[in-house]
Amino acid sequence: MDTDQIVTYSREAIRMALLLGGPLLGVALIVGLVVGMLQTLTQLNEPVVGLVPRLAAVLAATLALLPWLVGRWIAFAVAMFESIPDH
Repeated sequence: MDTDQIVTYSREAIRMALLLGGPLLGVALIVGLVVGMLQTLTQLNEPVVGLVPRLAAVLAATLALLPWLVGRWIAFAVAMFESIPDH
């Protein structure tokens, strides 16, 4: 295995991690910003109030995106296993 293949596989693994984690992190960011704005407007600075909606939103997004996430992950794993040379 040469250096170019290692760099290519590493790049693809990082890209796949960002592709799988990005939507969930985006949902957590958006919900966190909205809850933070609401907490600022109501002057309710309780950490649990911000945590529960984020957890619920990420859980809902995970359940909604689960078939797509698993499909992409399996396709990536199959492609990586198929790229292993036979000796």
